Amino acid sequence: MDIIIELKGGKIVLIRRKNPPFGWALPGGFVDYGESLEAAAIREAEEETGLKVSLIRQLHTYSNPDRDPRRHTITTVFIARAEGSPKADDDAAEIGIFEGDSLPRPLAFDHGSILDDYFRQKQKEKAGKTLPEQTEENIRKVLERLKDKIPADTRIGIVLGTGLGGLADCLEQPSFVSYQDLPSFPHSTVESHQGRLLWGRIAGRNVLVLQGRFHLYEGYSAREIAFPIRVLAVLGIKVLIISNASGGLDPLFDPGDVMLITDQINYTGENPLVGPHRESWGPRFPDMSQVYDRRLNALAKEVAEEREIPLRSGVYVGLKGPSLETPAETRFLISMGAQAVGMSTVMETITAVQAGMRILGFSVITNVNRPAKMKKISIKSVIETAQKAEPKLMTMVEGIISRISL
Repeated sequence: MDIIIELKGGKIVLIRRKNPPFGWALPGGFVDYGESLEAAAIREAEEETGLKVSLIRQLHTYSNPDRDPRRHTITTVFIARAEGSPKADDDAAEIGIFEGDSLPRPLAFDHGSILDDYFRQKQKEKAGKTLPEQTEENIRKVLERLKDKIPADTRIGIVLGTGLGGLADCLEQPSFVSYQDLPSFPHSTVESHQGRLLWGRIAGRNVLVLQGRFHLYEGYSAREIAFPIRVLAVLGIKVLIISNASGGLDPLFDPGDVMLITDQINYTGENPLVGPHRESWGPRFPDMSQVYDRRLNALAKEVAEEREIPLRSGVYVGLKGPSLETPAETRFLISMGAQAVGMSTVMETITAVQAGMRILGFSVITNVNRPAKMKKISIKSVIETAQKAEPKLMTMVEGIISRISL
């Protein structure tokens, strides 16, 4: 039997009984000790920890009858809440105290899936309900890790999307840290997203680069996706250049085209600004009438023309994913006025607008969705097409950065 006790402040007490407290599962059922299983669990937990315990939930698992089917047993996990600091008075129990976002190895042989699901759900709830104070504390931890590493005059940030990580190769004097080494930073789980924060110089300007981003379809909340952008804001980033790989909705587009994003549609059903707010993040209700900076867009067009790079322009619509669009959905998105569709970007740009950043966005068109002639596509082909378009995007980004007025 395992007992999970949630404490205020996010800590978890996990108790494993070393001997059966109530009896064994016999053909006739549990041995009756004169109290219910629930009452016995509360009593045992209170005696072992010194806490006042309230039972929330009871779950059962069935052990595998690998030796003798007649000895098939029912085992139990209890979930409870309590206040105070636990102490272990009973040497018949093993007590572990964990942070709420830790994932301890399951202590009971057949409770692995229940405990894993429980802690996974607790992490998801915590991510969805992160208080502003917690977010700012997490930002402080990241800044401490980056202390004295990033030049203080860095004002340009770049977010690289699927298949576009190679843009980081144009950095001069590059340095980096893995996302996994940054406290509370999400981890990239998608192919071609390397998961590194880089800094260096492009066209003589200091830049910060997020090589790999995060998506709602990975299971991250909108607030988690916003977190790296909030870190960039505190680091002093004023201009954000954002890129993505997307499907073309305009029949005149071709795979490999680069589209300048002029506006966006958030069709994910999510918003990173939902929930408790902090005035230091920016306005509670940021104006979205001009997400993508007009002066930066004009500069991008100038650079593209000078360097003879064909540049499309249009509206990007962000979906949650990960399933791709049906022909009917594609018709609907076209009717909304979108020229490209993807599964990223909109959470980041909403956060950046709130932070007061000037935004320049590019979509690399990896395929064109024609509702009457939809073709199957794969992530492999998406990455390959995006990588082929990288040189054009590199040339444009370098030319733009060299002429940005900060």
